[in-house]
Amino acid sequence: MRGTTTLYITFRFHIIGFFYFLKTEVALSLWVFNLLANVLRGTFAILGVGDAPSLGSGHGIRHTLQVYHAMGAMLVLFLGGLWAARRHLAAVWRKAWSGDPAIDDTDEILSYRAAVIILVVGTAIMVGWLWLAGLPLWAGVALLFLAGALFVAFTRVVAEGGLSDGAPPVVPAGILISAVGSSTLGAPGLVLLASTYIWTANVRSFVMASCANSLKLGQELSRGRRPLFWAMVVAIAVALGASTWMILELSYEHGNLNLRAMVSREAPYRYVEGLLRYPSEAHLWGWINMGLGAAIMLGLTVARWHYAWWPLHPLGYPVGPTWIMDHLWFNMFLAWFVKVLVLKYGGAERYHRTRPFFMGLILGQLLPGGIFLVIDHFTGTVGNVIFWG
Repeated sequence: MRGTTTLYITFRFHIIGFFYFLKTEVALSLWVFNLLANVLRGTFAILGVGDAPSLGSGHGIRHTLQVYHAMGAMLVLFLGGLWAARRHLAAVWRKAWSGDPAIDDTDEILSYRAAVIILVVGTAIMVGWLWLAGLPLWAGVALLFLAGALFVAFTRVVAEGGLSDGAPPVVPAGILISAVGSSTLGAPGLVLLASTYIWTANVRSFVMASCANSLKLGQELSRGRRPLFWAMVVAIAVALGASTWMILELSYEHGNLNLRAMVSREAPYRYVEGLLRYPSEAHLWGWINMGLGAAIMLGLTVARWHYAWWPLHPLGYPVGPTWIMDHLWFNMFLAWFVKVLVLKYGGAERYHRTRPFFMGLILGQLLPGGIFLVIDHFTGTVGNVIFWG
């Protein structure tokens, strides 16, 4: 496969430290599925299997056929979560609709009724906004379903898998356009879908995953979790205001054209421009590959549920092939390998005794970056990049 794909071998000590604390089956599945995806990309290149019709940019996976696989897998992960939580969700609905006194929601950050009302009203506002701005009503519903499924599924990956770094593998707008064809959505709808890349594409950090981790930590609160909701609201408002001010400040000070193309100019509007010039039809091969990805994910999930010996966690299938994991897979392998050896020959006691060392790897990588951030602020120095992962 020489010349058909790239295998990155890098050392990131803080990533080794982070992944040492992952479940061994999750870490194993991430690097195994990344290598398998790399082999598949090389096989595609040898056989001349090119990319599918353009899905646009911003996807976390390099080959578009694998993007379809990941979308199908994420849908199964989302729907499987709904199925597993069906009894709890039914209880939430009963409490919200009839106020069933047998169901206690006093330990939640919101009452179930308030949560359902916010969900329904917020969704209606978003669908209405998209529709009034030019997107067909059915397309607005489909876009929000795809985005919601993707966000919930990736939140499960972060919360259950314990990932410290990652990105959703799919951009919902590109999947929607490919699935139904650009001509079906019309020019106003395509331009509007381009604007949705602000909150659906190149997502490296988003509120839902942060809230999921906060809710888990909130279980330690002894005086109720209702104040936690308002703390989240304040944090989101501050982050939104600060980030908006920062991007405007940078754009006016340095020129928006000089910022990163992904977040400033080229994507997604050049993608939409191409679709307006050369409209695309619904992509049947994309539907087939989404179905294939869903079937594989379903098989992995069933194997995980029914066979205790099964080594691969289904969370690794949609996330392992992402470009971030391309760069980090070797660090995952090292962390997994060392942890397996420690647990096998030293047991849980030895594992707990090694944890401070791997915490030190994390602090040793990140602490100097924080120190130089302060130094650069006061000295006016630029160019000391804090590496992301």
